[in-house]
This record gives sequence, C-alpha cells and structure tokens, in this order.
Amino acid sequence: MNVNIITLGTSHGDPTYCRFNSSTLLQIGDALYLIDAGAPANALIIRHGLKLQNLKAIFITHMHEDHVGGLPGMIKSLVKYPDDGQHTDIFMPETDAIDALMGWMQSMHRMWSEKLLTFKVTEPDLIFTDENLQVTALPTKHLENEQQSFPSYAYQFDIDDKRIIHTGDLKHDFSDFPVAAMNEASDLCICECTHFDMKVACNVLSKCMTQRMIFNHVSDSWHGDGEENFRKIIETLPFPCEIAHDGNEFKL
Repeated sequence: MNVNIITLGTSHGDPTYCRFNSSTLLQIGDALYLIDAGAPANALIIRHGLKLQNLKAIFITHMHEDHVGGLPGMIKSLVKYPDDGQHTDIFMPETDAIDALMGWMQSMHRMWSEKLLTFKVTEPDLIFTDENLQVTALPTKHLENEQQSFPSYAYQFDIDDKRIIHTGDLKHDFSDFPVAAMNEASDLCICECTHFDMKVACNVLSKCMTQRMIFNHVSDSWHGDGEENFRKIIETLPFPCEIAHDGNEFKL
C-alpha cells in the first residue's frame, strides 16, 4: 500500500516568514489522516487539491496553539459541505480540551451531526484502526518543558508492512524520544528539531532503528542559511535524513 506524507506546516511554536504551524498529512489512496492541526491546516489541504471529506481521523499530539489553532477552521470545513457517509474521528489528549472546543464552536454558531464527527480522548496504546492502518499513542513528556504535567503523545502508524513514527514535540533533554523507534524497525521517523540540542539528539538518533528520517517542527536557527548548519549536524546519522518544508511530499 503506497503512502504519501505531506508536511503541510513545519514551523516551531510560531509561524515564520516561510513556515506555517505544525500539521502533517498521511494520504493512503483517497483516505487522509492528519497529525496536528496548526493553522491554516484546512486551507493547506485544499490547496493540495485534496478533499477534506476524505479525512478519516485527526491526531493531536498536545494542547499547544501551534498544534491545534487550526482545528476550529478544520471542523468548519468538514461540516459545511458533507458527503454521504463522511466521518472523522478527532483524538485530543485532554477531556477539558474537547469541552473547550465545543464551547468555542457553539459561540461561533457552528455545530454538527454526530454522524460527521466523533471526539475521543487519547490514551496510551492502540487508539484507532480501519481498513488502511493502525495507530498507537506513545506518551511523551513535552509539557514538562514548562513544568506542567499535561499529556502529550507521539504516534505510531502501522500500514500493512510499513511503520511510521511521528514524535510530536519532545522534552528538552530528548529523554522521551519514542522507545518504539529505538527497539523496533520503522520505515520512517518524523522527528521535531526545536526543543533540544541537536548534537545531543544525534547521539541518540544514531541508534534509531529507522530506514529514513524527516525533521520537522523546525526552529528559527535552522531557517534560511541555518539549514546548511543543520545538514552538517545530521550528516553523521546512519540513514537518509531530510529537513521538511511546507508542502513537501514524501513517498513511502
């Protein structure tokens, strides 16, 4: 089964002159699956000529604005012109976040049938399965960077004989890089590159059992001319590596 990965938005906590906030799309045939919904995720999917009605699930890694700020717009686009049989599961890491989102949508006078959307709270373990893939939530410790204990997640996607791991945002010491990526083979790891020292991270990543790595959630220091410095740091890793830009497509 062929998989297309589109890095819709690749910035760190703020949009920049060349990068929108975090959102990554998996395309399997006509089916779409979104990891994070930083603004303007709905517009970027539309610009790629893809049907939002084919979005089967959204997986939010954690409740920071750069990862969820585009979710109200995404919901509006999903429910405004629905197709017969359309349905999207939305996984969020906190129950309070679902309640707050419902209140915000109500304040904008935009609600929907339960046939269109289902909100679910992410828990560690297998959380989603359909005819195309299985998704497992892997706890991380990103919010501890701000002395908070709210949940955050990486995600593992198993698609036939292929495996993709998306790290989400990680802790500043890189101690929560997903164990699954270290102990089991994967075809692709999508790893953030903002919240830690990349030279320290590379010592860990050199033992990662992946065939390929894409770096996203890119800090200011790796923008523009800084990208060459980043490439020099990661060139020591024992697998092909790429730094993502908005709108890049990667085949698997």
